[in-house]
Amino acid sequence: MVIRIADILPGANTADQGSRLFEILHHALRDSGTVTISFDGIQTATSSFVNVAFVALLDDFSYEDLRSRIRVTNSTRQINDMIKTRLERSRSIAA
Repeated sequence: MVIRIADILPGANTADQGSRLFEILHHALRDSGTVTISFDGIQTATSSFVNVAFVALLDDFSYEDLRSRIRVTNSTRQINDMIKTRLERSRSIAA
């Protein structure tokens, strides 16, 4: 399954936007193997967006499961680093 953020959200800037992506992503992860998230047309992502959209997934999926099942494409280095850093930080806090 491919989720193109620009098709469903105006940006990746708020917790509300992150909540909407979380709902779609969580459902997709329950129902399919891997999920590709395209940031095509999105230049930045805030920590509040990433925390709600991605980090909250750790409540139901392991870090390793998320790493193996989520692919991020058409992204910037800032977005990649934000997602990776937030997930790793939350994983280490939970451990």
